[in-house]
Amino acid sequence: MIDIHSSTNQGLDFLYGFYSREESAKDFLLDYGIVMHEDEYDGDAFDEAFIKPWQGLEKALAKLGRTLQFDMESWTLELGSGMQMNPESVKRGVYGIKNYLSKKGMLELPDFPITDPDSYQMKLASKDNIERYYAPAGGMIQSRVELGSFVKVGDRLYQLLSFNKEGNLPNVIDIKAETDGLVFDVSTNYSANQGEYVLSVRQFDN
Repeated sequence: MIDIHSSTNQGLDFLYGFYSREESAKDFLLDYGIVMHEDEYDGDAFDEAFIKPWQGLEKALAKLGRTLQFDMESWTLELGSGMQMNPESVKRGVYGIKNYLSKKGMLELPDFPITDPDSYQMKLASKDNIERYYAPAGGMIQSRVELGSFVKVGDRLYQLLSFNKEGNLPNVIDIKAETDGLVFDVSTNYSANQGEYVLSVRQFDN
């Protein structure tokens, strides 16, 4: 099952997949992937609802001493950002889907699957390696690091120009990175209420 999205925020092209299917994820030829482990499911989203029964059955069989992985996979591709169809993202997504379906033997296409998959090195991250940052107060976001930037602990991610109700001058708050990683996703807004999402930093497993 392949569910194709564009991010509601400003985000890099990537996919969501599920544990024990990591090798197949690379067939989509994207740069980044997020792996959902058993205890990281958010609820009953389309991709989760499809794959959960199969992985549950695999676990049940494993307890009975039989190791088996069904040829069932589920993916959500996030292509483009800001709910826009970015032509380059669409092109990259179609190319990867063609390669994936050809690798599975579901399509016969010239030049697919690619003969040098090692030239595409997908970086995978567990969902629990995502650090989300929320505005500590209401205000205007400024000096935000660019999407796709690599940051280290202590680097400034953005400044928040925070106003107050007491008639004092606005206060500038520096928000710094709490972990090394890649700025993977940022909000579309440059204003935020207290507690609203601003950006995400992801550490990668490889």
